[in-house]
Amino acid sequence: MTEAEPTAITTLPSTLDITVGESVVLPCQVSHDPSLELKFTWFFNEQLIHFGSHGGYFEKVGGQHSAGDIMIRNIQLRHAGKYTCAVQTKVDSISIAADLVVRGPPGPPTSIHVEGITDTTASLSWRPGPDNHSPITAYTIQARTPFSLGWQAVTTVPEMVGGHRLTATVIDLSPWVEYEFRVLAGNTIGTGEPSKPSKQARTKGTCTYRTLAKNTSRTAL
Repeated sequence: MTEAEPTAITTLPSTLDITVGESVVLPCQVSHDPSLELKFTWFFNEQLIHFGSHGGYFEKVGGQHSAGDIMIRNIQLRHAGKYTCAVQTKVDSISIAADLVVRGPPGPPTSIHVEGITDTTASLSWRPGPDNHSPITAYTIQARTPFSLGWQAVTTVPEMVGGHRLTATVIDLSPWVEYEFRVLAGNTIGTGEPSKPSKQARTKGTCTYRTLAKNTSRTAL
């Protein structure tokens, strides 16, 4: 009786570098004894992939009997990780793995603090969130008050807050108003989700306001 040809995966292991929103084919091609039936099974971070679930992101595209390729459509950051193709016959089994790196907009900055506040300015500091494999190039600061329609862009010093900076001063604020601030990070792929809001901080009154309040107080006496 002729000994069966051993099954061998001809695809090389690799690291794939993908951007959020793109699609990619993960190859799994084998040479094998034609008399043996092949069974392809895929795992993501050692968890079995159930095709038809996972929101429809994963699809089998290996049309040939000796190919078990899969496609991941509209890749998201959560799809980064280790993908393993396992091939099994009646007489042997073999597997191969590929690492998928997903690049995307930065994660939200953290630890937003108002370091100092005057009647028209507020000094802010923060810490960077994950850059998601693409360096942070800029930060944007937004503010809201009880009187604003949601979050609004604000003017800062420096005007352009580079990705290496973790502080900035917001200017042109209104006196005696409660502000909340949040920070967004951006890279070459896009702008990420905003940070959690800072604690509310009230700007100080102007000199005119304070003088008026003092005079009013004296009049009341």
